[in-house]
Amino acid sequence: MLIPRDGFGFVSADHEVAPDGVSECLLALGVATPAEVDVVTERVRSAGTTVKVEPGDPGWGYQSTFTDPDGHLWMARVV
Repeated sequence: MLIPRDGFGFVSADHEVAPDGVSECLLALGVATPAEVDVVTERVRSAGTTVKVEPGDPGWGYQSTFTDPDGHLWMARVV
C-alpha cells in the first residue's frame, strides 16, 4: 500500500518517518481473522518486540503494528 508522508502516522504511531531520499516501508502479514491478529501480536510481544499499535480496528480493518528486532515496522492485518 502506498501511504502519503502525512498519512503514515495512522499505522506507525510514534515511529519516525524516514526523511526525503531514504526508503521506508511497512511489512504486512495478512491473516484470516481478528483472533489471528491477536495471536501474532502476543507472540511477537512475548519474543521481546515492541508493539507500536495494539490490536484493534481504527476504521479500515482489524490490525496491529509492531517492530522486528532491527526496528522495521510490521503490521498484522485481517485480509
